Amino acid sequence: MGKARDAGYEAMVVTVDVPVVGSRERDLRNGLAVPPRVNPRTGADVLSRPRWLAELLTGPGVTFANFTDLVPRTGTSGLAAMTAGLLNPGHTWADLEWMVAEWGGPVMLKGVMTGEDARRAADLGCAAVAVSNHGGRQADGLPGALDVLEEVVDEVGRDVEVVLDGGVRRGTDVVKALALGARACLVGRPWVFGLAAGGVEGSVRAVEILREEIDRTLALIGRPGVGSLDRSALSARSTRGWRPLAEPAGCACGSTDPHRRS
Repeated sequence: MGKARDAGYEAMVVTVDVPVVGSRERDLRNGLAVPPRVNPRTGADVLSRPRWLAELLTGPGVTFANFTDLVPRTGTSGLAAMTAGLLNPGHTWADLEWMVAEWGGPVMLKGVMTGEDARRAADLGCAAVAVSNHGGRQADGLPGALDVLEEVVDEVGRDVEVVLDGGVRRGTDVVKALALGARACLVGRPWVFGLAAGGVEGSVRAVEILREEIDRTLALIGRPGVGSLDRSALSARSTRGWRPLAEPAGCACGSTDPHRRS
C-alpha cells in the first residue's frame, strides 16, 4: 500500500470475489493457460489470421506489466505463479479493517453479494462496494450481480456508493443497473474485446459504443439523463432480468401512462 500511495493513487479496491481461482473448464478446453497450450482447433484459428499472428510474433512479449519489476527475468510463467500466490483465502474482516485504517483514503470492497456483507463493509469504513461475482466464472450456481443489486442498494445505498460489476455488455445493461440504484458500472470484457480487435483505438470505440447506447436507451424510454433513472424506469421482472420500458411517458401514441401497451 505504501508504494501505491507514493505513486499518487488516491483510492484502493480490495477484491474478495476470487479467494481461490475457479476451475474454468471452458478455458481449460481452449488451452487458455500460461504459457498458452495450442490444440488443433486453436492452432487452425490462429493460422487463419496471419495479420494478427504476425503482429503477435513481431510485437512486444505478453507479460504482466504491473509486476515485471517485482519478478524480473522469470518469464510469463513465473509472473503468473507469483500473481496466483497473492491470493489468500484466509483473509478476514479484521484484515479489511486494518487495510482501511492503514490506507487512510477511500476503499472499495469488490465482491459483495449480500446486503449483510455490504453493511459490514460500510461499518468498517469502506467508501464504496462493488456488487460482483467475478463474472460468474468461479462457482457454478451463484446469483447474478444484477439479481442482488437491489438488496445491496436498499441496505447501504444511502451510506456508501454502490457499483455494479459483471455482465455489462450493452448500454441497456448500464441503464438497468443505474435504475436499480447503482452509482456506476465497471466493465471488463467490452474494452478488452475492443483492444483485441483494434488496439487502443478499439478500446476507445468500445466505450463510445456503450455511451451511445446509453444515450439512445434514455431517449427511447423518455428519460432526459441518468439522473432521472429510478426503478419506475423498469417494467416487470422476468426470467431474463429487468427490462427497460418499451415506451416513454407522453409517447407518440398519445398515452401518458408509461406502462400502457398499444
